[in-house]
Amino acid sequence: MRNFLLPPAAAVLCLSVLVGCRSSAPQTAAPAPAPSVPVIVPGTPGGPNRTLATLPSSAVTVDPDDLTFLADMMIHHSQALVMAERAKTAAADQRVRSLAERIRVGQKPEIEAMRQLLTERGGTPPPLEHVEHTDHGDMPGMATPAELARLLQATGKAFDTQFLTLMIKHHEGAVAMSGRVIEHGSDLRVGELAQDVGVTQTKEIATMRTLLKEL
Repeated sequence: MRNFLLPPAAAVLCLSVLVGCRSSAPQTAAPAPAPSVPVIVPGTPGGPNRTLATLPSSAVTVDPDDLTFLADMMIHHSQALVMAERAKTAAADQRVRSLAERIRVGQKPEIEAMRQLLTERGGTPPPLEHVEHTDHGDMPGMATPAELARLLQATGKAFDTQFLTLMIKHHEGAVAMSGRVIEHGSDLRVGELAQDVGVTQTKEIATMRTLLKEL
């Protein structure tokens, strides 16, 4: 068998082609989008948990209606937490205590999600200290300081009745506020949160009305 050798010039050319093919820079993958940081919110009794994403979308819109909703709902939720916290020791009916605890563990992380959304959009979170001593009569469903004082002093069945009555009204106010921002706001993320609040609290209203009839 005869050996065939390439001329020097041809060998150099072939080697250059091979090296060129192997040394071409690999394609750089586009950076993956920043992952969302979820907040897990317990669902209604017997229902699934909910997940709230707390990172801003790529195109954050700033709408006064959205900012107002976030700030007001933080205050609204904070009053609910005061009422639900008292139920731990003042409620007589175990079903009332369980519902109050579900409200407490559900709305607390929502407040933090709203705080982050508000801050990301240039808003200033409202002070939430001493919410039980502040009159927010201009906000739908809020208990007056006098109503809240009577509730916090009540115990047993009297507490259960007052708690359910005030919390039904409180939830109805939150549903109304959520519906308003869904209609007039423009931020998709805020709208999703408002819809979640509206759906959850509408279900809880039905539960509380049933409990109130059965006390």
